[in-house]
Amino acid sequence: MIASRFLGILLLWPVATSSFAPRPSAGRYTPVPMQMGKDGQENDAPALALGEAPDGNRRQMFAEVLRSTGVASTGCVCLGCLPPAAYGLAQITAPSREALSKYDLPRNQLQDAAFAQGMAVGMVDYEKEAYPAKKRLFQTLFASLAGQPGATVVEVGMGSFPNAPYYTRMEGLDIIGVDPNDRMEGYARDNARRAGLVPADSLRVVHGVSETLPLADASCDAVVCTLTLCSVVDPARSVAEIKRVLKPGGKFLFWEHVLSQTDPKLALQQIQLTPAQVKRADGCHLDRNTGELIQRAGFKELDLQYMELQNFGFLNPTAFGIATA
Repeated sequence: MIASRFLGILLLWPVATSSFAPRPSAGRYTPVPMQMGKDGQENDAPALALGEAPDGNRRQMFAEVLRSTGVASTGCVCLGCLPPAAYGLAQITAPSREALSKYDLPRNQLQDAAFAQGMAVGMVDYEKEAYPAKKRLFQTLFASLAGQPGATVVEVGMGSFPNAPYYTRMEGLDIIGVDPNDRMEGYARDNARRAGLVPADSLRVVHGVSETLPLADASCDAVVCTLTLCSVVDPARSVAEIKRVLKPGGKFLFWEHVLSQTDPKLALQQIQLTPAQVKRADGCHLDRNTGELIQRAGFKELDLQYMELQNFGFLNPTAFGIATA
């Protein structure tokens, strides 16, 4: 039942978009994921809150931001409201025009608004079931960052930032969210605020794509990528970009739904339904072998695991783990 409701949401994006205004407005549902306080205690919070609008900070053109930080612009890309360049904050860079034209494809704002709200609301039950395994995974990640004040953690495909509660065990982070859907930012900032990450941590939300990350080589201590590589244009290049921006010894945490490894019938259904899913769910593929892709990427170390959730149909098969650059 839960899986069918979720897939129904995905299949209705084109119909639903007519009811969304281009900009976020008050009175909509915003997500409140299961939260952990700074003391590490889990809090039982309601899944949704009604009537709160996300933060009103809107994006600037890439050139304006780069001028304020003293970086020359090589293209026109929208960014979140960024603080001036400062010690301890990773520098945002400008991807090449060629890469942007190939991978940062034109987007429909109404569909983006519908998809952002649908993911923020429709994935609450999924996140609750994934919570125990994801909690252990993030604990391992942040244990590896202990003793690194001001560590830079990049969320590739940040979306509505459902991972925000897992960040509460560490303070002083430089968190950078990268996402091509600008309508996700309000939800992401709301979830960060509810988790208590700001102002203890720096949070910047940047428009960008995984195939050409707006970050310098070896500039990040960790990259987090959850439910993102299913929908990117070029997953192999995306993983290569993640590896590029990681410092030597940096960590890559991933959590992705994948093609079933245990149920041939389910795998066949995933393959057959992928073309429709791609069209209606922002490029989401049900049939990718993301774990194998990461195995071939040449990381120094890789802890790769496979599990199957119980209530989410085609999204049950999951590859997750941590790779070391």
